Amino acid sequence: MAPQLLAFLTAGLTTANVLVSTVTIALGAFVVTSPDKAAKILGSQRLDNLAPERRDSFIGWYRIFGIFLLLGGVLLAVDSILFSNYHH
Repeated sequence: MAPQLLAFLTAGLTTANVLVSTVTIALGAFVVTSPDKAAKILGSQRLDNLAPERRDSFIGWYRIFGIFLLLGGVLLAVDSILFSNYHH
């Protein structure tokens, strides 16, 4: 009974990890491809209060944040899919 329960829980965790990684990859890709729109959506008040010369730096940091999100999502997906049998 215990091995079946463990297999069920492991499959559920793998599914949840793949779902979270998919959302993370999508959000990261959006931020990387369009950091100005992402900054307007996620940090709208802060972006409006910045001086024009500081907006470029702020948007650049959003792009870096998106790269980390994208890579983190890919790594989580790879770990969940390839190494799901080793989490026992």
